[in-house]
Amino acid sequence: MNLDPWSLFKASIEGNELGTAIIAIDTLKKNFEYLLKNSKFESLQLDFNINIFLRNKIKNNDFSTELLYIDNGAILEISFGKFVFPNGEQNKEYSKFFIKDITTKRRQEEEIAWRLRFELGVASSIQILIQQPSVKEGLPSALYQLLNFTEMDSVFFLKYEPLENKDRFKLWANERKTTKYPLLPIQFYNEDWYDLGLGRWLHKLKRGSTIHLNPKKAFRREKWFFEETKADTILLIPVRFENKFLGVMGFFKYKQNSPVEHENLLIYQTVSRWMGLFVQRDMDLSELNRYKSTLESLVLERTVALTKTKEELERAYKAKTEFLAHMSHELRTPLNSIIGFSKLIQLPDTDETGKEYLNYIYTGGTRLLNMINEILNLMKIESGQIKVQLTTFRPEDICRQSLELIQPQANAKKMEIRFRPPLESKPVTSDSGKILQILLNLLSNAIKYTNHPYIELDCEWVGDSLEISVRDFGPGISEEDQNRIFHTFTRLNDDGNIEGTGLGLTISQGLAIRLGGHLGLQSQWGQGSVFKLKLPEIIK
Repeated sequence: MNLDPWSLFKASIEGNELGTAIIAIDTLKKNFEYLLKNSKFESLQLDFNINIFLRNKIKNNDFSTELLYIDNGAILEISFGKFVFPNGEQNKEYSKFFIKDITTKRRQEEEIAWRLRFELGVASSIQILIQQPSVKEGLPSALYQLLNFTEMDSVFFLKYEPLENKDRFKLWANERKTTKYPLLPIQFYNEDWYDLGLGRWLHKLKRGSTIHLNPKKAFRREKWFFEETKADTILLIPVRFENKFLGVMGFFKYKQNSPVEHENLLIYQTVSRWMGLFVQRDMDLSELNRYKSTLESLVLERTVALTKTKEELERAYKAKTEFLAHMSHELRTPLNSIIGFSKLIQLPDTDETGKEYLNYIYTGGTRLLNMINEILNLMKIESGQIKVQLTTFRPEDICRQSLELIQPQANAKKMEIRFRPPLESKPVTSDSGKILQILLNLLSNAIKYTNHPYIELDCEWVGDSLEISVRDFGPGISEEDQNRIFHTFTRLNDDGNIEGTGLGLTISQGLAIRLGGHLGLQSQWGQGSVFKLKLPEIIK
């Protein structure tokens, strides 16, 4: 019985989102003929010469999936699916031929990848600035790091420092991806912008507006700037803090006909927020250091003014504290949004790449948020703002609670935690939450830095002191490294695959001291390490 392809396939392929055709391939003559096409196929084949494409595929006997980039900007995915056609002719093979328009999907993937790279650049830049004592000193390397994660070719920051009622700027950073791009014109930060014909730009920037221009959209009196810099696109973003204009962050792009997308423009504008926080911090710290450097002379020469000087220092310290609180909010709020929205975005099950990129955003944002929280905790410890909440409890209960919380991390490495409770069970009066925080950090480090089948957690009373120790059987720590293990941002045996910021032990040591105790280390290279937390029975 002869089977009509229309009756067999029409219902299954018509209305399909894929452009589908049934083709018969003559294996001897290396040609083909269409048996059936759906309407989607008819519309998509208008975008390119599909017959030449098919002949080349058949000639080379290559039926692998392939991506085609069409002149109109579309991206098509071409694939085949062979099947048995009843009563088919000899020397002929029958195949389904699919065309899928994946333009939107690829654009989305590229946008997610771009955003992820940008977030990584922001995170790297922030980490550089946090570690530097002066923003002005660390800003060039921080902006250069950010620049390499963007589509831009150069970046600069101008600090606004008006002089005698004249608008003036000082150049703090000017970085380029390559030296073939020119530096910022010196008159741009040495002369009044109104005299240079750029008064319109300054007026808008001081009001909080962003300048996004190319030579075609610039006014006649502004075109000299593009001729001088050779830039095709400029992006000038105002840097502000609490409605105070602090300066201008600028990006240049030299590739022609490559404008910045509006969505990406908004992301660039978010960078100015953390820039404002760090610039203001630098100003606050500079002011505080100025007071500190002159304090002795003020005490000696102006004893009468000591009270006034003390009040000024307290205001400066309050400003610093308020800045830290503001920085915590400004940094964590957008990060929480990024993390939250990355979990809310729903992609189809077939979009594995998109889900992978969303997971990159989520894990990267979570790590950065944890780093910020650790830095803020360290600042609280150093400034004496950590409050102790006393309760009476049995130490073995806190040990067991820490084991429950850390067990998933141990299970992931198929590692056992051997716990030995104290022989004598008696209560201790201390801050259970902070002890738990210390134990979780010590256990996490022990799991991360050893591949031994187990680690040990011991709890015992030695006289009136409580001692809790975590022992691992890892590579151990040399005497030289033991002298710096509790320093900030110190990470040993770091091969780049272990998560962390190098702040955990510093914070743990600070908490132990705040609880009236001490965190010690016993280690020998090649024989593992023992971290021992020693605490008094009662905090007085």
